[in-house]
Amino acid sequence: GKKKMISVVVRGILNNSPSKNEIHRFLRRWNSYQVDVAGAALHRSSITQRFLRRWNSYQVDVAGAALHRSSITQSLWKLRCDEGADAPPAPNPDGTRYPSQSRVSIRYNLTRDAELRERYESAFGTMRVGVLLEDMDALAGSCAWRHVDDADPVTDPPILVTASIEEMLFEEALSLSADYKMIGDVAWTGRSSIVICVELMKLNMSTTEKASSKALSAVFTYVARKRDGSGAETVFPIVPQTDAEKERWTRINEKQAELKKKRQQTKKSGKGAIDPTRVDALLQASRALRDFPGQFQGDAIEMSRTSLKAAQMCHPQERNTAGHVFGGVLIRRAMEIAFATAFTYGGTEPRLVALERVDFLKPVHVGALLAFSSIVTLTETPPETTQSVSQPGYVHVYVSARTWKPQNLESTLNNDFRFVFAIDKAPRPLKPVVPSLRSEAELQLFARPRYPDSSSS
Repeated sequence: GKKKMISVVVRGILNNSPSKNEIHRFLRRWNSYQVDVAGAALHRSSITQRFLRRWNSYQVDVAGAALHRSSITQSLWKLRCDEGADAPPAPNPDGTRYPSQSRVSIRYNLTRDAELRERYESAFGTMRVGVLLEDMDALAGSCAWRHVDDADPVTDPPILVTASIEEMLFEEALSLSADYKMIGDVAWTGRSSIVICVELMKLNMSTTEKASSKALSAVFTYVARKRDGSGAETVFPIVPQTDAEKERWTRINEKQAELKKKRQQTKKSGKGAIDPTRVDALLQASRALRDFPGQFQGDAIEMSRTSLKAAQMCHPQERNTAGHVFGGVLIRRAMEIAFATAFTYGGTEPRLVALERVDFLKPVHVGALLAFSSIVTLTETPPETTQSVSQPGYVHVYVSARTWKPQNLESTLNNDFRFVFAIDKAPRPLKPVVPSLRSEAELQLFARPRYPDSSSS
């Protein structure tokens, strides 16, 4: 029976003669029988050892890391261990891949699954967006993994590192009374970088297969690294097939070229991305507020007075499949302190409308003391209306995440986040904020106003 088949495969592995079919069948039975061949194979061939290393990385580690995540994230991570029909196909004969080969989707049956709905309910009875962002990060990672996987069980895939998230836009308010489908695929590739587009679609209740509207979208960038730490790993080029995929690829390619040009210009000039004269102009207002508060015209507040801080330990239950703290956890924590910052400043429940950008500068290790610090960088009111307590406005919040090492008096910047919240029914008009430091002025200039022509801080 099954146990006999397992023992036959184990003998084959120990004799250095496993067939590909035997390996695939063995992988599918591993969870059920937990055959410990790692010790026995320690002195076997390099092929056998590579096979076991890969399996340990993408099955045992995935199972442990996923144990403490949402059921959606668990399903997405376990896709990376699938050796059956859902496993990624081999690359095309010319060494390329199509977007469809990396595509991953998952459904949120909130109207029929009471337990799932309970897990995503916030304190206000709405969708808990922070947990949803964890799922989105997991889905993007699974898309990247499907792209770099060569479908050979004896080769080690590269390490995938999240570099950034941008253009995360909420097209409509999320509801627990609707079903959703999250879908993503690889849209563009560089030499070692992978750009994944992810969308959350609200499903039409009359037909569960037809998406009626796009509720949320985001763009993730991953970088492939060699497992030995020697540098970047080359990834399979992406070849768009449909007209929509080609148009998307062209748009992203033009943006990447523009960013590369700006980086080269900045490096050549030796100047920062922000014009120093604009920084000086913003600081002039803060100096008047600081030095002559009795004569200052307006009701502006210094940015530093809007800050909130929180420090937390990073535990093993928060790790990802690579053993570092899961990026989705970091996004959720940052979003929650940003939410609290916008809430305390606006005086009413804020609504997240955009995550403008996230930069993952350095990995956060399990056991680290991680400090989050938030600050309001910009406030806005609609230009076409008068200052009224009933009119909505926007609050821009910047959050930094730093690893603290008190014993060494060290602090390292790991991540930064830029959120935009809508204040739909503020009890009082939103007050503008003014920077007191050059770093604060630069943060304000980096913010992207929702109303470019409106008066803001």
